[in-house]
Amino acid sequence: MPLYNGGTVLLQRVARTIEKYRMLRHGDLVGVAVSGGADSVCLAAVLRALSGQLGIRLHILHLNHGLRGAESDGDAAFVTSLADEWSLPCTIEHVELDITRGNLEQEARRARQRFFAEAARSAGLNRVATGHTLSDQAETVLFRLVRGTGPAGLTGILPVTAEGLVRPLIEVERAEVRQWLGEQGLRWREDSSNLDSRFRRNVLRQRILPDLEEHVRPGSGRALARLASLASVEEDYWRGIVEEAFQRSLSNTNPYIFNTIELRRLHPAVARRVLRMGLERTAGSLKRFTQDHVDRLLRLATRSGGDGQVVLPGVAAVRSFEWLRLSRMPAETAADWSAELPAPGCVQAGPVTLEVVEEASICPPPADGAECLYNVGRDWLDFDRLSFPLILRNMHAGDTYHPVGRDRPVKLKDLMQSERVPSWNRRNWPMIVSKGRIVWARRFGAAAWAAAGPGTRRVLRVGEVEGLRNEKWAPK
Repeated sequence: MPLYNGGTVLLQRVARTIEKYRMLRHGDLVGVAVSGGADSVCLAAVLRALSGQLGIRLHILHLNHGLRGAESDGDAAFVTSLADEWSLPCTIEHVELDITRGNLEQEARRARQRFFAEAARSAGLNRVATGHTLSDQAETVLFRLVRGTGPAGLTGILPVTAEGLVRPLIEVERAEVRQWLGEQGLRWREDSSNLDSRFRRNVLRQRILPDLEEHVRPGSGRALARLASLASVEEDYWRGIVEEAFQRSLSNTNPYIFNTIELRRLHPAVARRVLRMGLERTAGSLKRFTQDHVDRLLRLATRSGGDGQVVLPGVAAVRSFEWLRLSRMPAETAADWSAELPAPGCVQAGPVTLEVVEEASICPPPADGAECLYNVGRDWLDFDRLSFPLILRNMHAGDTYHPVGRDRPVKLKDLMQSERVPSWNRRNWPMIVSKGRIVWARRFGAAAWAAAGPGTRRVLRVGEVEGLRNEKWAPK
């Protein structure tokens, strides 16, 4: 089979693309994803022709999705034959897709990502190259535009990804690929699913983009790809600015909790990107989010006040006072928890560990009218007014007690509202109960009837050893 009797212009262009984006380094072992189609065969042939110049070695990768029966098996046999003909190592794997999950294209993409990652580990690959072209880039940008993407989404297919994927053909059009293959006398396989109009990308490829080229403006595909390149440069500029603003607005991680006062100080362009970064880090990717999702989150975060929530794909966003919390869905429902403390010591329940320690009297009974010269802390209880076992438990709906300093009992919910405790922290709020009466609650301290004071002979001091106290739920 004749190879490379001409066609050096395309080779030089691909070599410049590889150098421009620093895709490959001398000595790299590169996995080449070859489906058997024109783009991937071109990719493998071009990298083989450039391997000596670039100082790289190649390893062919093929994943058989098994979706087209004998045709899929034929693709695998063709790729195996091609690798043998070129004396290249080859890894072929078959996968069964879970087509019950709805999005077949997405499941196939996930399977490929897992395959590439495993092949990279097992074969020691430095990079995995895929055959995405400028035409694929144009289709991706157009699809994201009509789907409702924001500026960051216009970056389209990245030439190099954080996972080590590279796209050497990203500046070559699909028509150029086929022309070059014909000039080189190289065969490829046609994927019948590329003609299936049930797939949205095929509609763009077969109808929309050709109509744009013919009836709107020749070169529309290149213009869309150029937009992706410009957007990528813009996002590189924004990345450092957004990371700094992200850290400045953040009050907690795992889950992410933002200070909405800080968010409102940001320009909307920065605030939008900060929240987009929060969604990405919470969900693991941005593939399920549109610009509409980000805008809904921005409105929730930057309104003047109040509670509220927005349910996004796989993420729950909850606003409480000055705080916005992002967490994965479905959120676990917190269960009630409790534990007995039969005597002074440590007790653990739920996410909380309390230490209840007996101390000497902080203020002996007054003698000869002498006044107590000691300050009594809010976490000090009168031992003799309590009955063991004490119960450490979480807050229950309707809990009411009379804290020191108040003239009457008050609902804990109202206390938390006045102290601006975010809603997500309330369920696990710890308190101590004696014979059904609340004697102590985190932050609000001892109940008036159980508090140590003048005349107290024995003192119990309550201290929180670990737990939710470490979460930054209050303004600094």
